[in-house]
Amino acid sequence: MSLSLRAMRYVQAAMDLGSITAAAEAMNVAPSAIATALGHAETAFGVTLATRARSKGIFPTLAGRDVARRIDDLLERYDAMLADVSNLQTGLSGTLTVGYNAPIAPAFLPQITAQLRAAHPEITLSFFDGDNTSVQSGLRSGQFDAILFVEELPNPQIATQPLLFAPTFCLCPADHPFAHQGPAVSISQIRQEPLVLLNRPAAQAYYLDLLDQGGEDYRIVAMANSTEMIRSLVAVGTGVSLLNMRPGDTPAYAGGALRCIPVENSTHGVTLSLGFAPGPKRRLLQLFIEQCTSFFESPDAQGLTLPY
Repeated sequence: MSLSLRAMRYVQAAMDLGSITAAAEAMNVAPSAIATALGHAETAFGVTLATRARSKGIFPTLAGRDVARRIDDLLERYDAMLADVSNLQTGLSGTLTVGYNAPIAPAFLPQITAQLRAAHPEITLSFFDGDNTSVQSGLRSGQFDAILFVEELPNPQIATQPLLFAPTFCLCPADHPFAHQGPAVSISQIRQEPLVLLNRPAAQAYYLDLLDQGGEDYRIVAMANSTEMIRSLVAVGTGVSLLNMRPGDTPAYAGGALRCIPVENSTHGVTLSLGFAPGPKRRLLQLFIEQCTSFFESPDAQGLTLPY
C-alpha cells in the first residue's frame, strides 16, 4: 500500500502533538482522517507506530519514533524542493541557455542580453550555435530555454514569437557592377553570376528554390555553412550570394568592402522567430522574451535587413 504526502503530514502531526484530536484541529480535518492515515501508515510500514490510550492521546513506539524521523526528513526535503522550484519560477538568477540558428545572431543577441545582465548581474548566459533542426530538437529535449530559428511548419511542442521578417538580398563586392547599377538587382541577373551559396539545411533549399524560378541555368562555384565565410568569399571576388540578414557595416574577415543590394520585385524572405516551450515560464525566460520583442520593434533592428 502506498502512502500519500497528505497522509504522511497527518501522521507527522499526530506523532508530534501526541493526540489525534489535536492533530485534526491543527490540520483542519476530522479526527477520523488522522486516525485513518495513521492506520494506513502502520499497514504500509508493517509496524505499530503508536499506542492509543483513551483520553490520554497516543504514544509513539520505538519503531514509530524512527518512522516519524524519516517522515520528517522526507517532508522537509519535499518542502525544500517546492521552495527551490518556486524560486526558479519567480527568481532572476541562474543560467539562461539559448540555442540559435540565425547565422548573424552575434550581431544582435549580445546587445539584447547585455541589457538583461545590466539589470540582473547575477544571471549567467549560455549560447549554442546550430542548424534549424538541431536547435528545435534541443529545445524539445530541454537543452535550451529558448531558441532563435526560422519556423517552417507549426510544431505544438514549440511556442513561437515572430521577431523579424528578413527579405532576401544580393551580397556582392563593393566594386561589382551590381553595386553601381541602381537600387536593386533581378534574380535573372544574379543567376548569370558565379554564385556562393550558404549551405545550411533551411537556407540552402530556400535559396535554390528562389534561383530555380525562371528556368535559367546558374552556376554555384562555392558553398559554406557560415555567413562569415560567405562574406569573405564574396569580398575576394569568388562570386555573389543571396542572404537575408546582415551584420553591422564591417568588412569581411578576408578584408574588402561589401554591398547588400535588394532583389528586384521579390517578396521572398524568412521570418526569424523566438521559440520556447509552451506553458508557464520562469521569470528570467519571460524577461528574455520581452527583451527580444522590444529590440526587434526598435530602430536598432532595422539595420539587420534591407527593404524590399
